[in-house]
Amino acid sequence: MSKGSRPRQSIVSQEELAARHTEIFGKKEPKPRWVPPPLPEDMQGIKSSFEQQLGTNKLPPGRT
Repeated sequence: MSKGSRPRQSIVSQEELAARHTEIFGKKEPKPRWVPPPLPEDMQGIKSSFEQQLGTNKLPPGRT
């Protein structure tokens, strides 16, 4: 084994460490999810390149 490959023993338990961390820093509020604005009315009828190639019922590969 090389020097420093094994962690040192901890005096404080992981649960207590987590509680202290939360007490000091608090919990982050989740960021609101970004939703793109709707298209202008004159552009709503335009088909995307994916819709033109694959049809409206299919999604591009890798999308769920």
